[in-house]
Amino acid sequence: MSDRREVALQIKDFYHKAKIPLKLRVASGRTGFLKKLKVQIWGENELKKMENLSSRQRKDYIRKRLQNVSCLILAEGLLYPKIVKEEAKERRVALFVSEYSEEVCKERMKEVFSTFGSAQMTLSGGLLQIFGFGVLILGDSGVGKSESALELISRGHRFVCDDVVQIQKNAEGKLEGSALSLSRNFMEIRGLGIINIEKIFGTRSICSRTEIDLVIMLRRWEEGKEYDRLGLKFPESHDVLGVVIPKISIPVAPGRNMATLIEVACKVFLLKEKGYHAAEEISKKLDRVLSTR
Repeated sequence: MSDRREVALQIKDFYHKAKIPLKLRVASGRTGFLKKLKVQIWGENELKKMENLSSRQRKDYIRKRLQNVSCLILAEGLLYPKIVKEEAKERRVALFVSEYSEEVCKERMKEVFSTFGSAQMTLSGGLLQIFGFGVLILGDSGVGKSESALELISRGHRFVCDDVVQIQKNAEGKLEGSALSLSRNFMEIRGLGIINIEKIFGTRSICSRTEIDLVIMLRRWEEGKEYDRLGLKFPESHDVLGVVIPKISIPVAPGRNMATLIEVACKVFLLKEKGYHAAEEISKKLDRVLSTR
């Protein structure tokens, strides 16, 4: 089976929007040329169908299928046959591969196309409500974002989504985040696989969507790198869809309790919003001590 969509969009723009929700990687072809986007999704059945054709029939079949197509996605991480690559190159068709099944690709494709023409995007990360405000957790792959989110949920904070966050700008110009419909309530934990947060922690642990008030960036600890120890540069800023959100970067190292650090970072941010800054207070105390000498 195949799925065809037509949108007036550059392929490179489609790729940037779809690479996270569909887990796409470029297999072959140019992704930057401007032409009306027509997408097809192929699965294992498509390849098996071609195996039963003669060499001539296979070539005619591929040419017919790729007619007026500008982008082809092969599901399940499968490899493109050489003849498909050759025909795609001749017709300037961009080839992509997705790790997901054909059915999942089609479902997520609907989500992707729904964002075209509006102030929306998807990010790789997690989103929770911590102490009542929305916290977007970003960071390096494998740094422990999902594990930290799971610990926070067990402490009573509310889960919005994991892995892929769908973000849109609302009528007030603020950012709201939610899960893709296919992955709603689900989280992937290494060693456990896919778990259902609602089934484990109950409906009160779930929040369907939330405004995004703060970004927590988890970075691997780099030996020898200088880190802000006083917090005088706190917080930083992070731009999403032209909206600047406060950001706190936390270095991750063995032995650090990331869930506790994220909670404390949120509390510190909340206090700063109310006008209190511990680093500034101690700096003022130090200035007073030095001025009396």
